[in-house]
Amino acid sequence: MNYLLMMDYLADLIKAEFDKTDIPAIPEGISFDELFDVAGRGQILYMVLSGVIQTDIPEEVKEHIRPVLVRSTLKTLAQVTAARELEEALEANGVRNQVLKGTVLKQIYPRPEMREMSDIDFMVYDETMDHSTEVVKALGYEMDKAISHHIIFHKKPFLMVEMHWSLYDKHVDKGQYLYFKDNFRSVKKEGAEYTYEFTNEDFYVYMISHMAKHFYEQGCGVRNLLDIYVYWNKYGAVMNQEILKAELSRCGLVDFEEHMKNLAYIWLDKRKSNKFYNDLFAYMLDCGIYGKGENGVWGQLAKDKGGASGKDAVLRYYFPSIDRMKEHYPVLEKAPFLLPATWIHRGITGVSDKSKMDRRKKLVESSESRATDMISIYKKLKLDFNSQ
Repeated sequence: MNYLLMMDYLADLIKAEFDKTDIPAIPEGISFDELFDVAGRGQILYMVLSGVIQTDIPEEVKEHIRPVLVRSTLKTLAQVTAARELEEALEANGVRNQVLKGTVLKQIYPRPEMREMSDIDFMVYDETMDHSTEVVKALGYEMDKAISHHIIFHKKPFLMVEMHWSLYDKHVDKGQYLYFKDNFRSVKKEGAEYTYEFTNEDFYVYMISHMAKHFYEQGCGVRNLLDIYVYWNKYGAVMNQEILKAELSRCGLVDFEEHMKNLAYIWLDKRKSNKFYNDLFAYMLDCGIYGKGENGVWGQLAKDKGGASGKDAVLRYYFPSIDRMKEHYPVLEKAPFLLPATWIHRGITGVSDKSKMDRRKKLVESSESRATDMISIYKKLKLDFNSQ
């Protein structure tokens, strides 16, 4: 795939949809199948197809697009209605709650269906989830399972709800986990007693933090850049910049936010770019919306004290620096001489861990130049996460 050509065309297509101008035709060098694949994996399918269907493409292709657009529109309508019903039910039952992420962002896109999302996220500020679980079930949802820091519910045919008991996963970065745990600054929604919302600044910080978490663990897609672009164009002029910088700094995300915002405007406003931003966009386009587990290797290697070269990346993967090893083996703080023993233990346990094996395979199959570029990207973004 020609990533630069795809980057350029997606920008033209999306801006034409935003600005209600003429939709550009698919250029030579990009096939419809490539475009459909990129849009589908990146969860920007509606935004792309609603524009492409207006161009001079074969009728049989339009027949393929129409049901996709109808389903996406119906899903958005169901999600928006469901979020309102859940919020009202939680409020009526005295459950302190807050809607998160995509449900909020849908409201600031030119049209809600432009901002696709997989699920509806709610935060519940109660000691237990028992009461809120019963409220959700009473609305016809079936409880699926509890994972990480949330419970998943389903309701056919479209709806999935995640009820969170924590704003941040403590297994990713302790600093941000404590920040969102102890720094609860949501305010009551106007006219509500138990329903909360973030200020513009706090929502943006949380949005960036959530994006950084995904990027660090396995990469993330370009829809996140769209979120930044839309949100910044809506609220950038009224947000307190000093507060933003201070809070992003507390989360360790100043560099990450700056580069991602730069890339969002480089892409959509076609500002001057360079190799770093071109490589970063290509990586994010390839990631799909939620990334790939094996991509976690790059964030780990970038934290090593070595340089940004991929020349010795395999060696550094098998034998990480003592600073990296301390994250998982705190005993090294007092007994650094045990480093070789922890390497052996890490190797033995890694054989039975599919995610670690996938990361190793990803690294081994990458060329030296590819590894160098990826490590360099992650080093520049400075995602120094630590779960301990």
